[in-house]
Amino acid sequence: MKHRVLGHLLVITLLLVLGGCSDQASPLDLYLQGQLAAEQGRLPQAMAALSAAIRENPHLGVAYIARANILQQQGDYEGAQKDYQETLKTEPYNFTANFQLGVIYQHLKKYVEATEAFKRALETRPLDPAANMNLALVSSQSGEAMQAIYYAQVAVKADPNSAPLHANLGVLYAQSQFHAAAIEQFKLAIEIDSHVPEVYLNLGQEYYSTAAFDQARNVLETARGLAPSTRVSERLGATCYRLKDYDRAEAAYRDALKLDTNDIPSLNGLGATLMSKALLSSTRDVAGARAAVGFWNQSLALDKNQPAIQNLVNQYTPRE
Repeated sequence: MKHRVLGHLLVITLLLVLGGCSDQASPLDLYLQGQLAAEQGRLPQAMAALSAAIRENPHLGVAYIARANILQQQGDYEGAQKDYQETLKTEPYNFTANFQLGVIYQHLKKYVEATEAFKRALETRPLDPAANMNLALVSSQSGEAMQAIYYAQVAVKADPNSAPLHANLGVLYAQSQFHAAAIEQFKLAIEIDSHVPEVYLNLGQEYYSTAAFDQARNVLETARGLAPSTRVSERLGATCYRLKDYDRAEAAYRDALKLDTNDIPSLNGLGATLMSKALLSSTRDVAGARAAVGFWNQSLALDKNQPAIQNLVNQYTPRE
């Protein structure tokens, strides 16, 4: 009996000692608890543990970064920015802190600050694809087109199997009117991932810009099959109009207007299509002409500053 009592006392003593360890957890233990809670979706507990770790060790950069990541996901960009900046006070070349700080500045449209942050990140990892591409996009938003293309090219070379990187480089080429290069990048993106309708839309637009209307129609129809949208149908309508396939153009424009009744390009395009059909009709198609003018007037009601459309209304309104 005596031995049994001692055994129970030993167990109780061990439990008390172990319990005391959790109450006096080290900053690193608190950080790990916070990380685990965050991974499990227990964000209030994660924030509490990470904040406790920071109080215990104000120089624990990983805790600041982990807390900043949660704040950033919750949309508290000011709080996240402060935590990343705290990390950089002791670790000025911490890649994650610099990169995520750049992302925040980019979101806030602070492009000068974003550029500086991404460049600091690249000092640590000069070939990082995400940092290079984000710097490329910031450069484009700042009006530095050639610099944007340079960093995007670096990103693609670093990760040539990334469809989004090829697509982004294609967009930058397109913005600078390098249509052949843009087409090549969009095609490479599609070879890697053939299920992104936006890439087909961009490729279709580039084909349209180079007057390759048959190719434009094919890829735009693929885009519409993947995910119907107002812009895809409008571009398909414009392409079919250029091919003088007015029936398919009309159908595409009407599809666009089903999704957005106030889409001005589709209203103008449908008006042009109906007027072309009316003018080419073997009989005097007054009803078709009136319908065309009606769509143009609907467009003008949404935006009066369209002198070309106003001129068409004045020219083609049927007279009694």
